[in-house]
Amino acid sequence: MDKQGFDELKTTGKLPSPSGVALRIMELCRKDDVGVPELAKVVQADPALTGRLVKFANSAMAGPRRPVVAIADAIRVLGMNTVRQLALGFSVLGQHRAGACPAFDYNVFWSRSLASAIGANALCLRTRAAAADEAFTCGLLLRIGSLALASLYPEGYGDVLANNAGTPDRLLEYERKQLSTDHLEITAALLEEWMLPRVFVNAVYHHEAPQEAQYPDGSREAVLCNVMQLSASIGLFCTASDPERRQMLPDMVFGAARIGIDAEALSMLMDQVVIEWQEWGKILEVRTTEIAPFHTIAESARDTEMTDRTPTLTLVNGGAGAAPGTDAAGVVAATIASNAPDSLRVLVVDDDATILHIVSRLLQDQGHQVTTARDGQEALRVAMREHPQLIVCDWMMPEMDGVTLCRALRETQEGRHIYFLLLTGLEKEEHLVEAFDAGVDDFMSKPVSAKVLLARLRAGQRVIRLQQEAARDSQSLRRFATELAVANRRLRQAALTDPLTGLPNRRYAMERLEQEWSAATRNQRTFTVMMVDIDRFRSVNDTFGHDAGDQVLRQVAMALRKAARSEDVICRLGGEEFLVISPDTPLPAAIRLAERLRQAVCSAPSHPGASATPLSVSVGVAERAPTMLKPDDLMKAADEVLFHAQRLGGNRIQAAGQGVVRTAPVSSGAGTGAPGRI
Repeated sequence: MDKQGFDELKTTGKLPSPSGVALRIMELCRKDDVGVPELAKVVQADPALTGRLVKFANSAMAGPRRPVVAIADAIRVLGMNTVRQLALGFSVLGQHRAGACPAFDYNVFWSRSLASAIGANALCLRTRAAAADEAFTCGLLLRIGSLALASLYPEGYGDVLANNAGTPDRLLEYERKQLSTDHLEITAALLEEWMLPRVFVNAVYHHEAPQEAQYPDGSREAVLCNVMQLSASIGLFCTASDPERRQMLPDMVFGAARIGIDAEALSMLMDQVVIEWQEWGKILEVRTTEIAPFHTIAESARDTEMTDRTPTLTLVNGGAGAAPGTDAAGVVAATIASNAPDSLRVLVVDDDATILHIVSRLLQDQGHQVTTARDGQEALRVAMREHPQLIVCDWMMPEMDGVTLCRALRETQEGRHIYFLLLTGLEKEEHLVEAFDAGVDDFMSKPVSAKVLLARLRAGQRVIRLQQEAARDSQSLRRFATELAVANRRLRQAALTDPLTGLPNRRYAMERLEQEWSAATRNQRTFTVMMVDIDRFRSVNDTFGHDAGDQVLRQVAMALRKAARSEDVICRLGGEEFLVISPDTPLPAAIRLAERLRQAVCSAPSHPGASATPLSVSVGVAERAPTMLKPDDLMKAADEVLFHAQRLGGNRIQAAGQGVVRTAPVSSGAGTGAPGRI
């Protein structure tokens, strides 16, 4: 995804993002002089994150080490980079457990993501493809782009999921068609934004089709891509039904074999992953299920003589019945759909069991959904999990009193819109001022009067109803803004795309050339471009007509796109001329790439009359030199050597500053892909 497009999405404020504590940790870890005590102090501001990091440091996933108790020791054991990434992953999970897209099952999404994270960790421990603890974070965020699309376009993405119900392998196609982007693009953009290592970003981006990345077999990049693909299958396996698991087995065994893991080792690894998945599910409050041992499932699959080797992916995007959103508007909007007009989700908090029972029973008799807690700390955990609309809370309680609880809730996104009713025997003016300053909405004196309590609740209902109406209005505005954003993205995409070949057009080429020039200048990186021109194209138009010429342009565009690397940018400048931008590519490598492009065009299917006019291209290659002051200088150098190559007969490569690179004679080599001399 181009930077401008991603920046437009960021301005919506709806992309998944870590908490304030996690962001502070990420900022600290970028500094060279930060110490463990300073980082530990920041981590301790989030008790849940502290417990999870200590748990991870003591888990089998972090390797055999002595037990860790203090967070400072956990940071030393894991390392600051690992703490940064784990804080990011745990924070995003905690902040985005639910949302406004009814067709997206958030519970299944995070359950699957957790299984993928544990799977990626286990696979990297075995293959040594990368640091296992970093792989855990990448596995957890493997499909964060799907969550982002559900957050950005709740209704539009719901339509995508509905249309994709029977054809999960075409999800990317549906996403691009409807939203002008896809979950892999946004996932990669988010991981880059959060400064994860580039090797992981590439592996995640290509994990659904590792072969398309064209990494050399056995390379670290290729192994890591396959590890991420298998970890995604592990996540799907854990959240699938028994029949779906049996169908997935052959592909999982095959995927494991690609990274050197046999079926027996995979069986042992999967059983351990499932155990850790269930343990971590309890810690992170992520739903898990009981799964039979892997060998039992394999035996069951053999008994049923499974013949279909295509994995069933019905759980890729989840089903209906999402939980209420984690943001305030999402909570209220979900409440509108899931509750009767006069029914509230109420949390009652009191350390006196008698009062707790009386108030709870009274509210239940009025048709409200009641949850209880015995102290402030328990109430805080319940409130973060259940998202009540109204809290009835005693002031004086052990551990954490009611005013402290209210103050803590008001500091969270979820707690800002909860109506808070305080029960108190303290009626002095200074006490009431303290309570209202902490964020309390209303109070009533003890002993509790049923009539007064119900009257106070009716007042709270009116406030909540106004919040719901405001949420509906806000939702309508967001829907309009979303539709406008999608329309703008489509218009921008159309403005930057050549309609005939589907390649980026000249306008995009010039913008991208400026970007790459600035990046190369800033980072002192090498940078090459290629000008590609179809030989004797005018004769095709003159002899066979413009329809045949259009077909030739499409064939050449397709051949160039297939032969180029994933990091190369291919654009059509106009007519029969194409531009290839190759960042971080020195001239010798660019010449080899140019020869591959030339051969690909020569080997492409011939147009009508190919025997008379063979299909071939000439390529001019130029590398950014210190004497060049602007991108136009680089383009001019490539264009000049292209012109020289065409004067010599075409079907050849010419590099700026080097001699002509001549192919085999046109009469015998053109159209066959015969290599030139480089």
